[in-house]
Amino acid sequence: MKKVLILGSTGSIGTQALEVIGRSPELQAVGLAAGSGWETTVEQAREHGVPVIALADADAAGRARGAWSGRVLDGEEGVRELILSTEPDLVLNAIVGAAGLGSTIVALTEGIDVALANKESLVLGGELVMALAEATGSRLLPVDSEHSALFQLVNGEAPGTVERLVLTASGGPFRGRDDLSGVTVADALAHPTWQMGGRITIDSATLMNKGFEAIEAHHLFGVGYERIGVVVHPQSLVTR
Repeated sequence: MKKVLILGSTGSIGTQALEVIGRSPELQAVGLAAGSGWETTVEQAREHGVPVIALADADAAGRARGAWSGRVLDGEEGVRELILSTEPDLVLNAIVGAAGLGSTIVALTEGIDVALANKESLVLGGELVMALAEATGSRLLPVDSEHSALFQLVNGEAPGTVERLVLTASGGPFRGRDDLSGVTVADALAHPTWQMGGRITIDSATLMNKGFEAIEAHHLFGVGYERIGVVVHPQSLVTR
């Protein structure tokens, strides 16, 4: 039985991970962490028999304690304690933003494998994170679609044999538009291809997200930026 800790359990990646765990008898969710969505987190914990959760928002944690008999941790220190106390075999880090970096560092320092969906861990702390993984023998397993696909393609290949990495980009909702003076938030959130959270959808509209992904690929695969390309393709497919 592999013990899995999910950080960011109420987001799209976290909820999908719980669906997979629910169908996989060889996997067990041992802890959940979220921001302020205590009701959803408590519901998930009850459904999957999870004994402990952590909520970044202290008020939300207080509400969860009043509604649930399980253990509730709070704040940044609470997430750290969650990682240490549950002793997982794998930490899925799907926390949004810079807040996820600390959790990645804690898990890797403890020698725990990290399934990484938090871009900022590598955007902000790439050299440190990769050095920690190497020093402790922990594995960094990319969960983002592009990097997961690249990981599967290059896995087992000898170092230096891959000449170039290519990331796909849908182009976002403003692809082909020259005048953006009248765009609205609703326009930016109307992604033509994917249904995602608000933060990543906005980053996709500005193409900032693709810049982050290039930085991720650089650190994950040890490839220079000059050998990382981006192809704009609305359906996000690569063919030979």
